[in-house]
Amino acid sequence: MLNRKIRISGYGVVTAALIAAICAAIAFFYLTFYNQIGNIYQAETESMVLDLKKVFLKSTIDNLIYEIDLDRKLEAQRYGEIVDCRYDALSLQEFADEEDFYRTLIAKFESDFQEGNDYWTVFLWNDQSGQVLYDPGKLLDQDIEGALEKVKPLLAHYRLVTFGELSCLFGVSRQDIDRVVKEEIGSRIRQRKFDNDSYLWINEILNYEGGDNYAIRRIHPNLPETEGMFLSTAMQDIKGNLPYLTELEGIKKDGQLFYQYYFKELNSERISEKISYAKLYKDYNWVLCMGMPLNEMDQYIAQVNERGRAMTAKNAFVLSLALILVVAFCLTLLLLVERWRFKCVAEKLELEIHIDPITSVGNRRYGVKSLMRAFDQFKIDGVSPAVMMFDLDHFKEINDTWGHDVGDRILQEITAIVCGTIRSTDQLIRWGGDEFVGIIYGMKTENTEAFAQKVREAISSIKIAVETGEISPTVSIGISYFKEEDADYSSALKKADQAMYVAKTEGRNRICILP
Repeated sequence: MLNRKIRISGYGVVTAALIAAICAAIAFFYLTFYNQIGNIYQAETESMVLDLKKVFLKSTIDNLIYEIDLDRKLEAQRYGEIVDCRYDALSLQEFADEEDFYRTLIAKFESDFQEGNDYWTVFLWNDQSGQVLYDPGKLLDQDIEGALEKVKPLLAHYRLVTFGELSCLFGVSRQDIDRVVKEEIGSRIRQRKFDNDSYLWINEILNYEGGDNYAIRRIHPNLPETEGMFLSTAMQDIKGNLPYLTELEGIKKDGQLFYQYYFKELNSERISEKISYAKLYKDYNWVLCMGMPLNEMDQYIAQVNERGRAMTAKNAFVLSLALILVVAFCLTLLLLVERWRFKCVAEKLELEIHIDPITSVGNRRYGVKSLMRAFDQFKIDGVSPAVMMFDLDHFKEINDTWGHDVGDRILQEITAIVCGTIRSTDQLIRWGGDEFVGIIYGMKTENTEAFAQKVREAISSIKIAVETGEISPTVSIGISYFKEEDADYSSALKKADQAMYVAKTEGRNRICILP
């Protein structure tokens, strides 16, 4: 009996040891397998996060280029109207003689220069004698006709007025218009704020061959004291890389590039890696850049890995107790769990993208959050933004007739021109299809109609080329405000939608405002 007990006891020990060995072996193989899956998961996560950052950087730079082009177009139009107004005034004015004509012209333009309106290019001469009578910019020489042919292409808009033997050419140069646009763009960039320590900056290339002083830093919101500093392709980052040389070579090759470099964080001794996107705006020789640090990506991945390790330890312990009978099931389940976890994280990251891919404005998910924030602030301070809703008139007919490519171009043109009309603090959201929502902060009710007219007229000025000519889109606009009795933002949105419907029923290309 004793021997049997010993045998049973020995068998139990062996069995227990065997089970323990099997559990340990399975746990070992499980941990090894899980680590391999974890490595793949980490690599895929890093790649996905990096791709999302690249999409954000490129979209932001492309939006900035849209702004610059639109500003140039609008400024040229504005200054052209100023020149035409001056021409109409001079054409209608009666002059006693050539001396009166001369004195009037000189007085008008001298007054402009004294008031700071130094954008004028103007000169006055005698056609018979060839004598230059007024040339503050020193643009004319003795060969007046040749000088005029040289100067005219430099002017964005000009007019010629004559009286007797005297002639005067005046206008606004492309260079002056670009100066105004550059100052405005610089002001906007310095005011913009992005999450995750991201920011825009602009370098101007002076010499595409590189070397010392090959470029100058024009705009840098984070380091304003470096604006005006000359750059060299020999400059190194913290780890000895040559980011400016890399940037210049990429710009010369493709006009744009993504690149990474190391830098010391602002107000810190910590060294971080940054991913940047640079694109050349050739007309200004500007390199438009935007970057964001990658350190938060490492922190995110580390958090995911830490949670994964904790889950792995727990699963390994449970697996060691029961996996002998359910090895195949558990391995299959673990694979399914890992695939499910990866899918959940991928979906979560995908949902974080708030930008509509066609128009590059906020999408509906972003719009709902923005409206909720605006309504919450209204409940605090009682100041309601204007909630504007508009959609394209006959958009389905446009798509059916000219195709969705033309429809997408119209949507892009409209969002670009509306974004150029509203302030950077306002928001434009693509609510769905051809329907858009605008959140216009600080808009007084007495100014609402004039603002909406400005938006409507700006959109109506768009010309889209098609096979048979060109089409001009129109929109119907509805506007409303939050009220104290509103339970949430949706009440104002519904009223804006109702107002837009009224505008459509009254003939489209109209504005309706509901209190």
